[in-house]
Amino acid sequence: MADLQLLLSFPPDDVAKLSNKKYDEVLRGYVQRVDKLPQSAFLKQVNNQNILELLNPAINSVAYLYTLVEQVKSGSKDKNRLTIRYSTISDAWLDLTTFAITNLHDLTPVTTALLRLDPSAGTFTTVHLRIVRAALHLGAPSAALPILDKNIHSLPTAAIKQHADEYICDEDAVFITAKSGFTGKVAPEFLLEYYLLGATIYTALRQYSRARLFLEYVLLTPTTQHSASALQVEAYKQFALLGLLAQGKGYPLPRTHDSSVTKNIRACCKAYDALAESFEHRDLQKFRAEMETGMAVWHEDGNLRLVRECEQALLKWQVLDLGKRFAALPISRVAAHVGFGDQEVLGWTLELIRSGQMSASITPADSGEAGDTVLRFHDTTPGKVGGEDLAAQTARIEELVKYIRTADVRLQLSKEYVDYAKRQKKLGPDAGDVIGDQMDLSWEGGGGIMGGSSGMGSTGFMGPMSGGGGGGGMGLTGRIEGLDDGDEGGEEDIMGNY
Repeated sequence: MADLQLLLSFPPDDVAKLSNKKYDEVLRGYVQRVDKLPQSAFLKQVNNQNILELLNPAINSVAYLYTLVEQVKSGSKDKNRLTIRYSTISDAWLDLTTFAITNLHDLTPVTTALLRLDPSAGTFTTVHLRIVRAALHLGAPSAALPILDKNIHSLPTAAIKQHADEYICDEDAVFITAKSGFTGKVAPEFLLEYYLLGATIYTALRQYSRARLFLEYVLLTPTTQHSASALQVEAYKQFALLGLLAQGKGYPLPRTHDSSVTKNIRACCKAYDALAESFEHRDLQKFRAEMETGMAVWHEDGNLRLVRECEQALLKWQVLDLGKRFAALPISRVAAHVGFGDQEVLGWTLELIRSGQMSASITPADSGEAGDTVLRFHDTTPGKVGGEDLAAQTARIEELVKYIRTADVRLQLSKEYVDYAKRQKKLGPDAGDVIGDQMDLSWEGGGGIMGGSSGMGSTGFMGPMSGGGGGGGMGLTGRIEGLDDGDEGGEEDIMGNY
């Protein structure tokens, strides 16, 4: 009973009156006492009830976490793990999330726990990447949406000298740092892999605008000496095909892209550019020839299913293009334009209308013949943005502004910024006129402000990428060193080789 009373002693009754500093002191003292409990204290029954049944995970979160981890460990076949003791809550958190992702077929408990730890899910951690990998491995891409739908605004930063660490009880997720331990070591390429796999999931779920955004994050990542990473090559391959599905033509590259990097990337993706060119010319025969020629490439890259979807999309866009010139057409005319039979064209036209991919209607012919059926195109002019949409956009902007302010504060406390401020002070009041002499702001320069040698290192939002050209044959299987879950193979589909 004494052990149970200790577990139930936190949080205290006057928790609402405690300051963050005092709350942190009480919590750390509680964790130290719980650490000293033997494993048997978490396993024994109290009044014929499991201790987990007596703890409320919403209130006694720390005690519940410790008890659950110890009970999981007690049933582990790896006896060496039974000797592990936790000195921080974060160690228990990482161990438990790793166990859940590895052994559960439902990611809901993990995504819920992560959102409980950080409601914004905006501070990137290794758990983010593990969740996305697991969703693809389980063939349940939508399971990762609760995390993917949140915008990443921060990376775990290193502790700043002569500056007190943030308290774990702070409302913002600034406590998730390299020192706090709520994440493994985060390398810049982990974030890029997260965006790349996230784009794969959004593409599979037909959420093309979000997929495009994620791919642009990868393509716009600064690199050292204008080298293109393998992840950027893989992102461009998806980017080239995504625009064909979403708008019938390739997406334009962002204006801020590095032309030298893009040139190196496209040199590895000539087959994809050729395929996209034939698609935009609406040349089905040439598209199929390019598709057959590059069959080994699509298969090796894990994009074969995506290429086949583009073939179906080409037929759709051939019909949609007719709507730009005609208000109505008989199915026989449509069939002649695309080169298929009347009945076949009528069948997949009805499917396009039913699925919402085409705004049109079908008027049956009196003769009952498929070719005499009339296809009527509807006006697709976008309407004005509604008040609810504007309110949602405003709320998102206000939320991001809060995190930008926090990032500004941390930047001003960094050593690099302090050194820069000292140089500016020495230059006097006219320092703003010669700022270009102190900081290289050019995009094309290898050591520019967006270059890989940035002083922020891996703690910045878009830290340096490792070099390496990366050939066209590297697939999207998780081969990033340092966070390999051992996931291999998997059925090749629109989501790639998982």
